[in-house]
Amino acid sequence: MKYTEFNESKASRLGFGTMRLPMDAEGKIDYEAGKEMVDYAIANGITYFDTAYKYHAGESEIFCREALVKRHPRESFCLADKLPTWLCHSPEEVTAKFEEQLGKCGVDYFDFYLLHNVDEETWPNLCEQNMVDILVKEREAGRIRHLGLSVHCEPELLREILGKHSDVLEFVQIQVNYMDWEYINAKELYAICREYNKPIIVMEPIRGGMLANPLSENARKALDAAGKEDGLTYPDFALGYVDQLEGVAVTLSGMSSLQQMKENIDFYNGEGLGEKHLAAVAEAAEALQNDLFVPCTGCNYCFECPAEIQIPKIFSTYNDAAASGFHSVWSVLSDKYRDLGPNANNCIGCGNCESHCPQKIQIIDMLKKIDDKYEEMRKIGE
Repeated sequence: MKYTEFNESKASRLGFGTMRLPMDAEGKIDYEAGKEMVDYAIANGITYFDTAYKYHAGESEIFCREALVKRHPRESFCLADKLPTWLCHSPEEVTAKFEEQLGKCGVDYFDFYLLHNVDEETWPNLCEQNMVDILVKEREAGRIRHLGLSVHCEPELLREILGKHSDVLEFVQIQVNYMDWEYINAKELYAICREYNKPIIVMEPIRGGMLANPLSENARKALDAAGKEDGLTYPDFALGYVDQLEGVAVTLSGMSSLQQMKENIDFYNGEGLGEKHLAAVAEAAEALQNDLFVPCTGCNYCFECPAEIQIPKIFSTYNDAAASGFHSVWSVLSDKYRDLGPNANNCIGCGNCESHCPQKIQIIDMLKKIDDKYEEMRKIGE
């Protein structure tokens, strides 16, 4: 395993993100399967574990306490957590949330602590409540070892933030993967981090699992041709692309099974990607940009929909249909869509989903376009 040194902290280049833990038949975290993954991670060199207040409806932090903190020596791992900035509307709430998170995780300090999901909407409140100053004091008190932030913002805002707080913010977590490098703004955000000499924590390297099985046939062909001889998988290409970028300290993978973890660790113990592999990745990225319709990562930040529309599932189902050319010999695609329940016809237009979407998808309009497409398919019997 490769490592990045953060003073007294030794962070594995592959991090275990606890946003997509294994689930049981009732839709709850499968603690036994999760504990097995944690044990395997520790035994095979992973030291960086990442959680957040909202992951798994608030249970991810508790999982980290039960599966990691209670069962492994504190010095054997680094625990990263994040302040839910959008839920803090006073300095007292910032402190209260921080205390709550320490308790839920069962620790006296966080190795890495981040201002979570900083964007154009949350930044003004973050400034008004002096969140950075409050957390700097917690670092001075020894309850935070390394302070940083996680952003889903435009490059201009990241530059503003680092211009103001570069002296106290030690690292930045951004979304980087080979599809988003040009497609959204990953390249620009990365460049700003490098300009300010900030180590980068990468999230969504496999884009919510999308790049584990690219939805474009052309993308798969490019990767297959370059990786078959070397035994590389689609996730290997995604992780390898990110890992070769200068300045990347940790790449988070939201692994959901022990098999995924074993495969990812095996890759990080190998030689990485060569020039022919990176050329294939560039070709695959171009194909995905041409073929993909909805850039949803399945983060589920839009889950608080008052109409109970399963937005990520609708987008995922639509992308799958698009990848098959809106044709399936096994089922009627329009029926599969209707089985998902509420859709654009039930939307009340509140905009709650769009205000929370890190990808800035125009969700309301997209849901309507998707419903129109499935209505078209229903009429032709597809």
